[in-house]
Amino acid sequence: MEPLSPQELEAQLRAIGAAKYHDKHPFHKLMNDGNLTKEQLQVWVVNRLYYQINIPVKDSLILAKCPDREVRQEWIHRIIDHDGTADEPGGIEKWIRLGQAMGLTRPE
Repeated sequence: MEPLSPQELEAQLRAIGAAKYHDKHPFHKLMNDGNLTKEQLQVWVVNRLYYQINIPVKDSLILAKCPDREVRQEWIHRIIDHDGTADEPGGIEKWIRLGQAMGLTRPE
């Protein structure tokens, strides 16, 4: 089998994304249609928070092994976006606050 050209690879990946992206999942359709219980939404927030917490960890591992300074400089904003700074909360804190607004405690 011949390797795909960059354009062919991109087209195939975009086709998969269009057909199977998370917004096509039955759960997301139920959520977007307002057909989930409060408890189901709370579980979704906790699950999504766990995912978000692990993104900066994964990105830090990538940066730790990346020999290219420009790539590291370009990539580091992803960690800051999730973890935030001393002055600005990041995305993780926003997910925690969403959970609290939905009746969850911070430890939950």
